Amino acid sequence: MLKRTLLFVSLGSGLLIDAQAINEAKAATKTSGKVGINTDIPTRTLTIKNSTANDGKPLLRLVDAPIYSKNVGSAMDADLGGNTATATNYTDYRPLLVDAVGDVYKGLPINNMSILTLTIDKVKGDYIRKFDTGIDYNKYAVAIMSATFKMPDPGTGKIVMLRAGNGVIPSVDFGGGKYGVTTAPAIVLLKKTQLTNNWEIYADYPNISSYEFVSGSTDIGNLVNGTWVITLLVGKRDAVNFTELNFNQGGSAEGIGNSNTTYATQLQNFLQKLE
Repeated sequence: MLKRTLLFVSLGSGLLIDAQAINEAKAATKTSGKVGINTDIPTRTLTIKNSTANDGKPLLRLVDAPIYSKNVGSAMDADLGGNTATATNYTDYRPLLVDAVGDVYKGLPINNMSILTLTIDKVKGDYIRKFDTGIDYNKYAVAIMSATFKMPDPGTGKIVMLRAGNGVIPSVDFGGGKYGVTTAPAIVLLKKTQLTNNWEIYADYPNISSYEFVSGSTDIGNLVNGTWVITLLVGKRDAVNFTELNFNQGGSAEGIGNSNTTYATQLQNFLQKLE
């Protein structure tokens, strides 16, 4: 059994990993239907071995290769699969992945994340208890990038504003009187809906809502329906690394993540996956 090193991976410690030990005697019995370049023992349908004269240079070069997008709609070699698409979609492009042994696989789309902006009109005041996005929770990863609430245009001679609902006692001092209420920023959440296993949205301004009333009137006014504009980052779940980190801040208002060895190690393991 001859040991042949195909690929080395350098680690931070300076050690080298031997990627594969090939049993050439066994490989020689499995060459039927396989082609080798610079090798008499091809181990795959096509095996290319670098030559000494080409040491340090790529194994493969494509010259004058066509650009996929320029061939959209072409019937060329349609009977062989061809490029019969009528438009270019990012899922048409797939990188080649090479593992430590040198085997090549078709990878995930190069651009596997997209931005989706949802405009949800005429919600109840400012409140969305549940909006089913229709995006499969188990198939896609989703993150909120931004969320904006827009009030409707007022009618003639009227004003639309966010104010406290009935029964909320004013608590904000201004000019010797109490005219408003304290409230937290808008809460916009993503979670899994139980019925359809889709991503759903919850959105609300606590303690306040959108009302319309006649300018100068002390009347309570009427609840009016607003609009949420929510921008999401959407990607294939199997293309996203999900990692949870925990840090104990010990009751302090400040913290430095890397001061904790466990946190620092887990963070570096996560970041390494992005390299």
